Amino acid sequence: MTGALDSSSPAGSDRIRAWRKARREAGMVKLELWVPQATRDDVRAAVRAIVTDSTRSPALVQRRRSPTSIDITPGADHQMDAVIETAWTVPAVKAALDDSPLVREGELTLRVVEGADPVLLATMHEYGDLPIYLSVGGAQIVCSVLLWPVSEQKDAARFNEFLLKAQRVVPLSNFAITSVSDEDVYELMGELSCKTTLQTILIELRTLAENAIDATSLRETFDAA
Repeated sequence: MTGALDSSSPAGSDRIRAWRKARREAGMVKLELWVPQATRDDVRAAVRAIVTDSTRSPALVQRRRSPTSIDITPGADHQMDAVIETAWTVPAVKAALDDSPLVREGELTLRVVEGADPVLLATMHEYGDLPIYLSVGGAQIVCSVLLWPVSEQKDAARFNEFLLKAQRVVPLSNFAITSVSDEDVYELMGELSCKTTLQTILIELRTLAENAIDATSLRETFDAA
């Protein structure tokens, strides 16, 4: 997968810092929710949809039922996603997301990057045009965000240890170091079954984008220490 990536594509702290600053200037604050494990993804998707809608209008947002809305009443019976029978391919993921009502208008743009193995580039417009790469290989789907070059990181060896200790701060994603054009770059990754549902793939893209923002906050915390 990394061979298809352009060395100019790492998200970098400047872009994500600007995204966070814009949210603060709009009077928004970050909230953390603790929910039962079985309903975590459903609650995450519902809350994120509500918050995103609220950023598009100063008016109060009215909850409305739609094909993507869910009941997050405590104790409600939530149906778990089923595993599909046919494994996904990159073109199939793009086609399905392009046609899916689960994707919010203007949320993302998709493009297949051709190579030895095709890669799906998802530009997440709600996260400062953050680029996320999705590949399919073997029995899994891998989604990843390139963060910043290791050479730009203050005290990289100690920072790597710091990341391992802080791993739980960015749940559902893993830190790694990958090589892009012969340069080591920090990467944030998430893995899924290649037979997972489209909704779960979309949730992973959104989660990874959110965690990339948190990763930059971790870097700022470390550098300020």
